[in-house]
Amino acid sequence: MVWSMSQLVFAYGVGMLALVSPCGFTMLPAFLAYNIADNGSVSRSGTRRLTRALAVGLAVSLGFAGTFLISGLLVSAGLRSLVEAVPWFGVVVGSVLVVLGLSMLAGRRLGMNVPVNWLTRPGAGPGRTVAFGAGYALTQLACGMAGLLTVVAQGMANSSIVGTGAVFVAFSAGAASLLVLLALSTTLVSDALVRGVRQFMPAVTRVSGAVLAVSGAYLVVYWSPALLGGDAADNPASRLIHDLAADSRSWLQDNQVLVSILVVVLVMGTVVAALRGGKPSQTPRSPDQRHDQDARVS
Repeated sequence: MVWSMSQLVFAYGVGMLALVSPCGFTMLPAFLAYNIADNGSVSRSGTRRLTRALAVGLAVSLGFAGTFLISGLLVSAGLRSLVEAVPWFGVVVGSVLVVLGLSMLAGRRLGMNVPVNWLTRPGAGPGRTVAFGAGYALTQLACGMAGLLTVVAQGMANSSIVGTGAVFVAFSAGAASLLVLLALSTTLVSDALVRGVRQFMPAVTRVSGAVLAVSGAYLVVYWSPALLGGDAADNPASRLIHDLAADSRSWLQDNQVLVSILVVVLVMGTVVAALRGGKPSQTPRSPDQRHDQDARVS
């Protein structure tokens, strides 16, 4: 066999843990807040919300894993300056999040722009969502580069394209599993909010905007000192984020199997709901309606 199961498990775990490194940990609540606000502000059936959430999770995963792997290959090829540019990436992505969050606070709606059938129909594509995933990856490169280079080395050490591809797919699957789980979970939360407290959805959207703005501001503050030749910011807020990231990584390491099972269950449930929702519903007829039809036939 051109790859070993241990290599694939390792690559899968690195992909999942890459999402919660301390350098860009605030991108995680930003993703959750954006997804809740975007789902809650659009009138769709519960099934279509879940189907769309699956598309969002996959599109963000594509941007995240693709950017991460391409960056790892470039650094492995000798482009070390890419790592030096990470602080710039952090500040730019943080600034975009601040602008986006303030826009949502002002009442503007800027959705992820991913149609339910984005894989099959031309038109409005998932570009904005893939870009979000790419920005997420760029903020994580500094902390996740060591594990990523190990995955790249494992992939390139295989003697066949199949073995290399299997390692890279395992890494991408690890990132996608967590992102899809979070996308589907937050959609269920926002769906409950829409049904139960619809009148509070404008407030939820603005709270989500505040979370985005704060997350972006943290990235700007965290990486700005590095642009001036110093180290990343060291203050109570950054130390708190580092602790939260460390706790999250520890929990994920201990519960990778549980996360994987939850993803499979939610994705299968979404697919089944989508298939059932696609069938035309037949409303049962009342006795009076059946009697009228029989009278017309006779």
